[in-house]
Amino acid sequence: MKKINILSTNPQNLWNGCILASIAHAIMVAHYPLTACEHSWDGINYSFQDMSGVRGTISFADKCCSAAFRDENSKRLKNKYYANALDFFEGCSREVLEIAKNETLQYLLENVNGQNKPLITTAFWGDEKSLFSLDTQNDMMVNGAGILERQLLEYKLSISSWSEYYEMTAQQVDLLEFLYKRKIENPSNVLELTKTDISKIGCDDPDGLHESKVSFNEINIILT
Repeated sequence: MKKINILSTNPQNLWNGCILASIAHAIMVAHYPLTACEHSWDGINYSFQDMSGVRGTISFADKCCSAAFRDENSKRLKNKYYANALDFFEGCSREVLEIAKNETLQYLLENVNGQNKPLITTAFWGDEKSLFSLDTQNDMMVNGAGILERQLLEYKLSISSWSEYYEMTAQQVDLLEFLYKRKIENPSNVLELTKTDISKIGCDDPDGLHESKVSFNEINIILT
């Protein structure tokens, strides 16, 4: 069996970072509608991509999670490294394997040599307390997981990084922090934005606000 490496963060911090990223995206997609595809939720699955050929999905189940990534610029693809995607999960629990097969990898399907199959360049998984990968953390990051850079930052650093990335106003940052704290305190609750909250988005364009509404709805935040 291959060596299993323990990563430097934990599932709760990872989920928190993904929620923060999703709220920042939902606020700012009103202003940058072309980024609508960069972050999305489908049930337990958080999917994300950038404009340089990197994409990934993390599936957050009750007591475990699985994550997989594909970087079109990875040497693993350039060297025709078409491994069975499940090889990246060797040594994980049966529960994780089922989540990976039935959820995570379904978002990373590609036609490979005439077959429709999940094509990934790195992966990790977790239980209730820890995250694991067959890759070292460095190898994992350079083969696709680096797209999570901001999601893995400590809270204040992550706020600062997203604010800089999106060029957010002070009001937008206030809204981000307010919604994040409410969401983390009660993850399953449906939150409804007030008119004052919506005004902090700083957008009057109906098309832009529609994109915000779609993204907020995916994480049970209602923009009316």
